[in-house]
Amino acid sequence: MSGERFPGFPDRMTYLPLPASFFGALLREIDDLAELKLTLHCWRLLHQQRGSLRFVRRSQLQADRGLLLALRSSGPGPPEQSLLQALAAACDRATLLCLPVQAEDREEACYFLNTAANQQLVQRIRAGEISLGPLKPLPAASVPAPWPRPGIFELYEQNIGLLTPLIVEELREAELHFPDDWIEDAFREAVAYNRRSWRYIRRILENWATRGRGERGENRGYPQPPRDAAKYLEGRSGRLLNR
Repeated sequence: MSGERFPGFPDRMTYLPLPASFFGALLREIDDLAELKLTLHCWRLLHQQRGSLRFVRRSQLQADRGLLLALRSSGPGPPEQSLLQALAAACDRATLLCLPVQAEDREEACYFLNTAANQQLVQRIRAGEISLGPLKPLPAASVPAPWPRPGIFELYEQNIGLLTPLIVEELREAELHFPDDWIEDAFREAVAYNRRSWRYIRRILENWATRGRGERGENRGYPQPPRDAAKYLEGRSGRLLNR
């Protein structure tokens, strides 16, 4: 261990909330200390902002002495290099969304937290529907790839809570027997009705398998169950749904 010992937390503290999903797949996958420090630092900066247009600029991070000091021991190179590498890693992981912009006579970049709302926000900024004032979005170098579909474990952690061994087993069984788009739509419907429980989501999937589903997942438009519904309701999956 190097450096000074931490003196301890004060009796009166300001708390910063973190989403439960941070402690799931994201924390398991981040294996670089600089990326982890940057992610937490950006979360703090973004949380302190108000309004729907929340972002941090690359120049703001490069001038942040506290962040640079935190990155001094994160790699063999200077902290400025560790910062750029950490930003690239966070964007590659899709924790942050990067929007290249033109700021007066230099190129700049704005970083948003990767949420569904911010994905749409960045698209609207690129389309000219929303202005960033003097910051002008640069044309995309290529057509962006579609956002990856979240897995069932990420959906659970983002919308319900932390995983437990029992829930992991049930989610794994459901993942094997239901299409990915069904699972994602079932989570979306549960969130829309503020019924954030796996039991409710499981029942949605059961209803779709037995009754059919419309284009948006409603039980209408297809009064009869799908012809291959039996494969979702027999065997281990059937026991799962009937618990």
